[in-house]
Order: sequence, then structure tokens, then C-alpha cells
Amino acid sequence: MELRQIECFLACREHGSFTAAARSLNMVQSAVSASVAKLERELGARLFDRTPRALLLTEAGAAVVEPALGMLRARRAIGDGVAAARGEVRGEVVLGNLLDIHLIDLAGVLAGLHRRYPAVTVRMRQSAAGAAGNLAGLRDGSLDLALLVGVPAELPGITRYPLAEESVVLCTAPGHPLAGRPFRPEELDGERFIDFPPGWGTRTVADAVLPLRRPVIEVAEQAFALELAAKGFGVVLVPRSVAAVAPGIRYGERTGAPIPWHLTVGHAAGRTPTNAARTVLTALLNR
Repeated sequence: MELRQIECFLACREHGSFTAAARSLNMVQSAVSASVAKLERELGARLFDRTPRALLLTEAGAAVVEPALGMLRARRAIGDGVAAARGEVRGEVVLGNLLDIHLIDLAGVLAGLHRRYPAVTVRMRQSAAGAAGNLAGLRDGSLDLALLVGVPAELPGITRYPLAEESVVLCTAPGHPLAGRPFRPEELDGERFIDFPPGWGTRTVADAVLPLRRPVIEVAEQAFALELAAKGFGVVLVPRSVAAVAPGIRYGERTGAPIPWHLTVGHAAGRTPTNAARTVLTALLNR
């Protein structure tokens, strides 16, 4: 059993297809499928059901995930320990990202990190389940660090550090009665809401502050949601920093107490971050 086989298996599990897994690993599709097939032969069990739409983990495949993640963590820990003994900072860090984060200059942080620590490689991952997917990745070990928003204040098993905060605002077309002014939740009765997928930070906030809203569409991109709002399709809640750069909309805060929006970075409390992960974490906190 080779570590490359384990990497291919986990990439297929994460991306749901040989093609997408090969793209993420910078390999050809045939090499990934052959690697997984060889691993299955060595283990004597089928790890995926090959369907026309996606690769689906079998019961045996699900049982392999945690030990496979442990093998990759052990490999990173070995490299990290050798580098530390030499006084070097090197290694790979898997960072869970989020869409449309304007509160921090993430690109600037990573560029500065690379200039100072060129031997640290950051692999960005973005879950279709948003912040909820990032949390799951921290817990199952597929992510070393992750950006989090819209999550409960108390998160068992997760250590978090604050990065920035702002408020969530209501965005409308310019001609809407609520355009550009403070709003009361009761004023939104009957409004058509543009919503985001379950697990996204904005969706979690909306569920908490406006549980009786009337969603009419669910989209997975804040820029498109704001385009819809600008055209009068409905109204949408987004962070102020996202609304501030969107053309053609007006926005306002909740009357009284603005809706809070906290951006944090976290890691699994039960796992000590590697030297490389600590370096990335420090760069984010000291940006």
C-alpha cells in the first residue's frame, strides 16, 4: 500500500469522481482510477460504487477514511518534525476557504506567507456545504485549518480565533420601499427572499434572525444573489463588506441591534497543528 494510493482514494471521496480527483491532484484520470483499483485489490474490498453520476463510498470505503486520513497526517508530522529539527518551516497545510470573504485580504496574507516561507504549501478547499462543510472537515481531519462564519459560539472539539467582524445587511433594488434604510424584522413579512444553501453562514444567520421569511429561490453564489436583488427579484441578507462592492443595490441594517457577523479561523482541538499550520495560522492572525 502506497501513500499515493491513499491520496487518490481520499481525493475521490472528496470530489466524487475520478476526473475531479485527478484535476485536484494534477494527475491524469486513468492514473487515479488505476491507483484506486490497485488499492481495492490489495485490501480485497470495493471502496466505491461506480455510478453514472458519482463515486459512492461503500461500507468498506467509509471504514477506510479515518485510517487513511491518519496516514496522511502522520506523513505530514514526520516531514514537519524533520524540518523543525533543521530549523526550517516546511510542509503542506489544507485550508478550508469560504466564498466572497472581503473582510480580510486573504490573497495578501498568502502572498506574504509564501515570500517568507516558500517551503510551505497551502492547499485551498471549498466545501459545497459552506461553513458546515468546513466544520466537518476539521472534525474528520481532512482540513488542517478552516475559515468559519455563522457558527455557534460554543463549538465542542474546535479551537477558534477571531479574525474580523461586521454586520449583515438587507439588500434590495434601489426602488424597493426598504432600500437603503434601517429595517425592522416585521417589515419583511411577505417579502420574497433570496436564500443560500443549508450550512452556509448567511443561511444560518437568516434562519436565526428571520425564521419565518419566505424564500423563493436558493442560490450558491452571493454575487448572483445580489444581481437578482438588483433586478427586483427579491431581497437578500449578506455581510456588509459584500454588499458594499455590489453594483445596483441598496442596503440597510436591522433597527436597534445590527445583525452580527463574525469571521474566525479554527482547527480541531484534539490535534496539535503542524509547524506549517501554525505558521499559516499566525499569518492570518497577524495580517
